[in-house]
Amino acid sequence: MISIDDSNEDPKTSEAANELMNVYDSCRELNADFSAGRRMSSICSDDDEYKSSLPPHPENWPQRPLLLRPTPGAGMKIRGVRYSSSKTYLASYEEGQSLPINNGLETKGRCLVIEFESDLFIGTALLRLKNARRLDCDRNDGDGSNKDPKSTYYFHMKKRTFQTVIRGRFKRRVPMSECVTGQMFTRPAGVLPPRLIVKAAVLLMSHLAPQLQSRLEGECPRFLSPLCSTAQTAYIIKKKNQTTDADEDLEDEMQEPHPSAQSSFIQLLPQNHPMSLDSDIKARIKRRKKLFDKLHSSGSVEPSFCTQSEYCFEFFQHLILFDKFTLDFPKPVGQHSLKKMLNGQPLQILALHQERKKSEIRKIVNEELARLWSFDIWHESVYEDAIDNDIDIANSADSQ
Repeated sequence: MISIDDSNEDPKTSEAANELMNVYDSCRELNADFSAGRRMSSICSDDDEYKSSLPPHPENWPQRPLLLRPTPGAGMKIRGVRYSSSKTYLASYEEGQSLPINNGLETKGRCLVIEFESDLFIGTALLRLKNARRLDCDRNDGDGSNKDPKSTYYFHMKKRTFQTVIRGRFKRRVPMSECVTGQMFTRPAGVLPPRLIVKAAVLLMSHLAPQLQSRLEGECPRFLSPLCSTAQTAYIIKKKNQTTDADEDLEDEMQEPHPSAQSSFIQLLPQNHPMSLDSDIKARIKRRKKLFDKLHSSGSVEPSFCTQSEYCFEFFQHLILFDKFTLDFPKPVGQHSLKKMLNGQPLQILALHQERKKSEIRKIVNEELARLWSFDIWHESVYEDAIDNDIDIANSADSQ
């Protein structure tokens, strides 16, 4: 059972949650007529690619009801798709408009990985979604039904329903405190769930990510938090060459390195804090998250990601059931569909360089965003709403 005990909340977290709830109430009022008639909305980019960003019809999706693709207009180049155990790209993914989703049933070396490049980052991505449809190119591996789930099923005995691993290098130095990850939407939110559910979610996210930037109002809602403290696992790979070829260890269970190890992110911080001797993995992760939350709030330009090393980030969560496209809260709240909330938009696998500059004249913070990586996860349930929104945008443009 979810309970919100205000007496035990951190005052700042409670205050932030209450402010968000006031915004939430305003959003509910703005969207009160959503079911009666779709409200016109604008896109948060002048890039024409966003104005024709619909994927093909779901009947053409190889892993229907899900589709993974690079975000249109984000400057993402797909270099190729291959098996983790191979360096040869698969011809079926040459266009890069539909990318593979692994479901955890793949045998060793048969996970499909995506090699990509943006203006700031070049690397490899692996995505696993629980209950995703198996790809036709892997039918020769069987469906996993006759195999020992303990040895073959990634999600066996795990609460998580989603895992993403990103590994690669930066193309120029980028301050760690300025890198964020999360969700950014190009249209207003749709019909939001009841206030109690939203407050529970906001409080949960605030506790998990104290530096969370939440914005529910306006044309472009967002949820962003520091990249280095949000990742469940993060480590450094020292390399002499500049290749980003992955191998089968990208599929393996990730482990947070000890703070004294050269592969630990903590080694990049000034040594003005006591070094933890904890061997407990959870303690290591908690320590990294706390230190890099502090770094993010300080706005320090050092340490920075450098071009000589590779970095590996692992993300996973259990609140979203992607095959059903629902939020899965404990009872009595239960499951709630994402369809109405998203207003015809996909979820994202996203990281950004967020550079903020304060104007000395007006004391206004100007923000410049550059994408490190950006992929869209579509579900067929939001497709019709996406079509309707595109029609609204076209009609609005014609009437001007």
